[in-house]
Amino acid sequence: MQIEIAEFGKMSQSGSSLLNLIQNNDLPILDLLVREAVQNSLDAGITVKEHDSVFVDIGIKDINVEGFSSYLEGVTDQINKRFGSSPQKAIYIEDTHTSGLTGSLDFDHYPNSNIFKLIYGISMAQEMQGAGGSWGLGKTVYFRVGIGMVVYYSRILNESGDFEQRLAVTLVENEKLAESIIPKTSNKFLSGIAWWGERISQNSKGTVPITDDEKIHEILETLEMKPFTEESVGTKIIIPFIDEQKLLIKHETNESENKPWENDVTEYIRIAMQRWYSPRLGNKKYKYGKYLDGHVNGKRLEKEEFLAVFLEFQLMYNAAVYGSQSDRYFVSDIQIRNYFEHTKVNNAGRVAFKKFSRKELDMLAPINGPTPFALVNEKNTAVEGNAPLIAYVRKPGMIVSYELEGEWSKGISPTSEHEYLIAIFVPNSETKLLHPDGNVIDLEGYLRKSEMADHTSWSDIILNNKPVDIVEKIRNQVRRKIKLSFEIKEEVKDKQVMNALARNVGKMLLPPTGFGRRASSRNQAGTRPSVEKLQGSNDNKFKVLSQNYLSNGAIEVHFKMKLEKKVTAFTIEIFVASESGKISALEWEQVDSIGTPFPARITRIAFPETIGSFGRSTAKKSASKVLYAIHIEKKQLSVECLGSVVIECSDPHIQLEILMRPEGSGSNG
Repeated sequence: MQIEIAEFGKMSQSGSSLLNLIQNNDLPILDLLVREAVQNSLDAGITVKEHDSVFVDIGIKDINVEGFSSYLEGVTDQINKRFGSSPQKAIYIEDTHTSGLTGSLDFDHYPNSNIFKLIYGISMAQEMQGAGGSWGLGKTVYFRVGIGMVVYYSRILNESGDFEQRLAVTLVENEKLAESIIPKTSNKFLSGIAWWGERISQNSKGTVPITDDEKIHEILETLEMKPFTEESVGTKIIIPFIDEQKLLIKHETNESENKPWENDVTEYIRIAMQRWYSPRLGNKKYKYGKYLDGHVNGKRLEKEEFLAVFLEFQLMYNAAVYGSQSDRYFVSDIQIRNYFEHTKVNNAGRVAFKKFSRKELDMLAPINGPTPFALVNEKNTAVEGNAPLIAYVRKPGMIVSYELEGEWSKGISPTSEHEYLIAIFVPNSETKLLHPDGNVIDLEGYLRKSEMADHTSWSDIILNNKPVDIVEKIRNQVRRKIKLSFEIKEEVKDKQVMNALARNVGKMLLPPTGFGRRASSRNQAGTRPSVEKLQGSNDNKFKVLSQNYLSNGAIEVHFKMKLEKKVTAFTIEIFVASESGKISALEWEQVDSIGTPFPARITRIAFPETIGSFGRSTAKKSASKVLYAIHIEKKQLSVECLGSVVIECSDPHIQLEILMRPEGSGSNG
């Protein structure tokens, strides 16, 4: 292949500037590589309709140094001298079910093709709907993995409908170093950038990728890579001359943990693919297109092999996307007003979260798995216990960041040392902005625009010449929902213990009154001793007599009720008890409160001996269609009767209260 050395000119880049263009000192180079490479492959699969997944394989191959260097005009001797005396390896990234590096090779007239953007251009943003990148700078990570050399090979269907293979090589190096590989040219300032391919014409210095199948196959053989065959279309990126030890970084954590993946590049890649793409990796429920069919060194990453915390992230992601409620996770809607076309409770998205035990995260013997903090390369920032771990992700399915402190988690209390609070926020990507600006028309576009070039955080931006605080409001809502949910539940748990003690003491020392108002929601069968509580005035009374825990987990509450003649109707309603007072179903489901469906519902109410006393009854339901109260009309006569109500509760931790409210001129209770 013939060499083309980039000439340094006006507004042009040098090799040293490219190597520092997206210098990210927070993430290890292998994490940056996995994030960028997988995202490029997923973007390349957007327009391919025949498959429901994108195949991505990242691994390591040996290099035939002398064989490979013989195809690189002008640098063969330098390559052999530097690398020929010892075994050399390359990292490869392969994808199929993708479009490949398409586009015209006439770059003078078609400078926006995929192949030009990846190999020859810089800062050329990805504009496709649903794509991950928006800056066109991420590919510079390829130049930092090895010596700056990258081999690009692709097989495409060209405009004529025929299969066509393409291969080119790029080298980006620091031109300021004494031992450079790119040959010096007389009277020219070194740019540190070169390409290898075939001449555009006999008199031209420019090159384009080679398309000769036989030569391409020969070059691939020196890199232990096989060409695409039959109907396969895709791309292989090979980065030769890597130093495995320089790619591996030892992370310090708060615990002295064994992290074997930090001793082996292949194992590190296996963890990194789960770390950043768990929402999309092998996830056939992925909503926004093709799921990721991930492989490492040719071996598929099966769900059964996922580390526990990353499998939980995928399941929580699905729960947040689809708004599914379950006993396993809390799922809360995130709503922001004044910025979107509609005011649905989930217009900004949903957050799913849970406190996990060490056992649930496979941290106990015999597995003895690592902590979530070690797996995401973060230090536990809590002085005591464990800091909350919050992730956020948008449409492409790559986790943008893991947050342990700062605006995402400020004010959320650490958990005990034996449990971990883990959460993921998923935006409602298709929510339309009330005031769009250019191509920023929805929440996905806003968040995409707000990301830095390395896609490691969200920050608010200016739209229509006005600062917008959507990200800030999302963070505040996520924080509030998590904090409020767990605060209420911890208060209720503590109060349950105190109430149980009070009841036991009361039975021994006091008359059995004042201890029967609440119906505990613990999920167990059996009965409890009869207890009573006077509620209301001397004329209108409501007494809970007993509670019966049914085998299906429902609670059957038996009560005695007395209503004077002037009462025209009454309502029986259930509430959740909290330290600050009872919480109604309507309050619970408000977006500024818990924001989830009320966790208890009335399934049956009965008055066995009241024929002719009561009239029409009306069920009262919340916005989530939960029956939380029943309104019953009463005839003009005094009533004293027994009754029962059956309540189902979906949350074993909350404590319930049941109240009766009379109406009419006699409703003085």
